Amino acid sequence: MVSTTVGIPTLLRNSLKKTLEALMNQSEDDFEVLITYKGNLTREIENFEKYLNIRFIEQKEGLFEEALNTVLFNAKGKILITIDDDAIPLRDWIKDHLSFHDNHKNVGIASGKVTGKRWINYPNYLYEKFKSTKYMEEYNEVFKDYVGYLTKTGLSVDRKEHKGNEKTLAIVGANMSLKREVYTYVRTIPFTLRGSYNETVLSLQAIKMGFETRTFSKAEVYHIQNPSLSAPTKEEEGALIIEKYTLPYAVNFIFPLEVELIKEFLTKIQGEAKIGLELAFKGIEERIKPTDFRLILKKTIDGIRNL
Repeated sequence: MVSTTVGIPTLLRNSLKKTLEALMNQSEDDFEVLITYKGNLTREIENFEKYLNIRFIEQKEGLFEEALNTVLFNAKGKILITIDDDAIPLRDWIKDHLSFHDNHKNVGIASGKVTGKRWINYPNYLYEKFKSTKYMEEYNEVFKDYVGYLTKTGLSVDRKEHKGNEKTLAIVGANMSLKREVYTYVRTIPFTLRGSYNETVLSLQAIKMGFETRTFSKAEVYHIQNPSLSAPTKEEEGALIIEKYTLPYAVNFIFPLEVELIKEFLTKIQGEAKIGLELAFKGIEERIKPTDFRLILKKTIDGIRNL
């Protein structure tokens, strides 16, 4: 068994070459690279097999969540580290992740330092408005000491700015590592168009198994400033916001939610937040299958675009 599997779901963007070049220069050499891809695999990328232990798996159906599940299913390492195809890991990246997991047996999923491109956790806007209310209370006692935590309404919010070395749900998939005891059993739920909160869905499963999920200040990657699924252009931002607020639908599969509380909360919010949370409420109430929910989400977003 290799010590580490590095998983890269990709659409074979040009930036993948830089990611693979950085992996060639890692201080740790006992690792494999597992690439799940859509598109035409070029000779330039295939040539990296000369320098790296790479497995290529073509993704023939599904979206990002299915790609990540393929990585989770096919990983072989003592730990699995995921990275985006537009992220550049520093030389000790793999070594730092291995060391962190060796020293933190109770941590199931960890996220290292990310510089460069940043994300917005849109539900934090509602957190600021409703943080003293029951809608933003922690789901249970487990989340009392989590910086990024699960609310009773099924949202993932941050009670303060993250500084590293903290318990949190705010795990970054561009720099995420999972113990074998976790990645063998957890899976994403294929309910979104952009893969929103896939890390949170995995983290909630790990927490339910009895593990912690944490950030730490080493294992750094630089995230290139490209438009992407999680950081779209301004024109696409509204669609992403709606998708972010559908998270309670997926949460309910892991930690059952009080739907009457969500229904009550819906009367107090508006805009994209309300659209997304209404979809989540509908999905829970009607027990809609994840892939069917994804189609409803797409239809809703397309309808708004065409207004």
